[in-house]
Amino acid sequence: MSLYTLTPKPGFDRYTIQVGWNPHRTYFATVVDFAWDPVTDPDNTPNTVRIGLVETILDPTEVLLAVEPYADIPADLATTLRADQAAHPARR
Repeated sequence: MSLYTLTPKPGFDRYTIQVGWNPHRTYFATVVDFAWDPVTDPDNTPNTVRIGLVETILDPTEVLLAVEPYADIPADLATTLRADQAAHPARR
């Protein structure tokens, strides 16, 4: 399994953004605000992105497009994710 934490874009510093390859057959991405408290900040609900947790995603560009509004994407990350998939192929 691989996991990469990305640098948030300005204005999205509250989010933890991660992408990776899970050898159970999918790429995945999450955008989560772990510090948000609905009791103290009910009017500032964060965006949440979670893909590849239930559905199968076999193209790394799909997860990168999902997090692109929130994070700076390194130019070589899609290549790195494909290499992770090749190094750790889907389990049968």
